[in-house]
Amino acid sequence: MNKSTAVLAEDTQAQILQAATERFRHYGYRKTTMAEVARDCSMSAGNLYRYFESKSDIGAAVSVAWFEALHQTVRAAIAQPGFSPRQKLEAYVLGVNRFTLESLRNTPHIQEMVDFLCEERRDLVEQHLITCHEIVSGILEEGVARGDFDIPDVAKTARAVLNAIVRFEYPPLLALSAHANLDEEARAVVGLIVDGLGHSGREITP
Repeated sequence: MNKSTAVLAEDTQAQILQAATERFRHYGYRKTTMAEVARDCSMSAGNLYRYFESKSDIGAAVSVAWFEALHQTVRAAIAQPGFSPRQKLEAYVLGVNRFTLESLRNTPHIQEMVDFLCEERRDLVEQHLITCHEIVSGILEEGVARGDFDIPDVAKTARAVLNAIVRFEYPPLLALSAHANLDEEARAVVGLIVDGLGHSGREITP
């Protein structure tokens, strides 16, 4: 495959994923068919199968893009100049919460994508959790190096932190929550976590 052909293939895949994302958003994963996605892209179903062998493959690609966008969002949130480890941990939790809330508002059928991932592509969920664990571990390691946190096992503590904040990332739980109070609740959870880590007492800037 020459360079121009490869670029064309990438552009076509991007077009397909965009069309599928819109379908999933408005009609849900279950009701969306390959024929509908192909029609939205002005191509035949046969041509669509040249790029994706199944709707499951498209769902996986859409999910990967969502996870990558979430990771980019939280990495940007914690990269603010001068942020302490505590501020970074708070920024991480708030970033996850706000990103997921926005997705929930924009994608009424997001629960179907959660079900799809849990039923068919748990490997993608596991990879997402590994990335989240790496990000949180990095924050905790910085806190230990600065003397802010007293943590004998960073990896184990990072897993505990992720378990503690699952409410702020899992769409079904967010859907049952009072959205207006979630930022305040997220900050309260971070406060409890940091107090348990041996925080030095420096105040966090809102």
